[in-house]
Parts: sequence; C-alpha cells; structure tokens
Amino acid sequence: MLHRRTLMLAAPALITSGASLAAIPPGNRIAFHVTRNDSPIGTHVLDFARDGGDVRVGIAIDFAVRFVGLTAFRYVHRNTEVWRGDKLVSINATTDNNGTRLAVKARANERAIEVEGTESGAYLAPIDAVSTSYWHGAFLRGRKIDTQGGRLLDTRLIRLGEEPIPVAGRTIPATRWRIEGDLELDIWYDAAGAWSRLRFVRSDGSVILYTRTA
Repeated sequence: MLHRRTLMLAAPALITSGASLAAIPPGNRIAFHVTRNDSPIGTHVLDFARDGGDVRVGIAIDFAVRFVGLTAFRYVHRNTEVWRGDKLVSINATTDNNGTRLAVKARANERAIEVEGTESGAYLAPIDAVSTSYWHGAFLRGRKIDTQGGRLLDTRLIRLGEEPIPVAGRTIPATRWRIEGDLELDIWYDAAGAWSRLRFVRSDGSVILYTRTA
C-alpha cells in the first residue's frame, strides 16, 4: 500500500461478529476514487469472491501523478488475499513503486503466519496478525503485515467518533478511526463494518484522500 510507515495496539471490542468484521457490500466490490491535494490520481478497487468458508480478495491500485502532461510518479499494486472468518490465510502481493519493485508472500500455518517480503525478509508473524489491505474490520485489532514490503507494523488506535461521509453519490454515517505509529492515517467504516473512506498525509505534505464510489 502507498503509505507512511506503521504501530498497532489491540482495538476495543467495537465489532463483535465475523460477519461485521468481514463486511462485503452487495456487488462484491469496494472501489475508491483517489485524489492528491484534490487532484485525481487514480483508483483503488477490491473484488471479493467466496469459496466455501473462505473469502478471496483481489486488490488493484493504480496511481499516476502528472505535471504539465508528464507522469512524475506512478504506483501499481496487485494483491490477492484469502481470509477465513476473521483470520488472514494468505497474501500474494506485488508493487511497482515508481520503478522500485516489491513483493510479499504470506501463509498461515497452525501457529503463526509465515511471511517473506522484499523489505522484511522471512519471519513468523503472530497468527492473529492482519494485512494493510484495510477492508477487513480486523485491521483495527491486531499487528499488521505491510502488503507493500512485508514488514510487521505496530500501531495505536484512537476512535474519533461518527460523522457523515459521501459514498457512491449519497451520504452515510460512518465511524472515523485514527491510526498512529508505524502507519499514520484516518480510516472510516460504515455501520455494517465496510471500509468507506481513507485519508493520510505523505512525507512531502500532500494529502491523499479516498472517496468510495462502489
């Protein structure tokens, strides 16, 4: 994921069931229009498919920052994850971060999650670790595996309260959370637990905002 770096404490019991933790909207898709300082830079799309008791998530991020008609920065991320209830089963991710190529593979065994990443090397993550794909409400709960480079991230969590946000041409209530530490961002989930908005500030001071379109 395109982000600043992350730290995480366990979240309070804000979401109590696997169904709400893994909220998947009708149509099996979550899509975002993404801006940098209010200028469009691309899209972030998640497609969901159920396979028995598993959920397979295909994630595609495509960003391009242009100046005077020239592409100054390009970011392409592809990731396929498998979840079983509230547990992360596997990650298979590749990233082209403006020419720097990164990859992460992870798979859960009975006791831990085996991770190998370009930036992290090989290690064992806790069995309850989650990914930085954001869509799963468990993101608010555990330590995080960075799907860009593989590092294990720790974060603090602050609940900022409920507020109305735009989603697919309408306004809905959502809960806003602030993540601090190795990863710094604000993230919103709707009443069903579906990821609905994201905002963070890059190291150059630019503001990245995700507005959900589907």
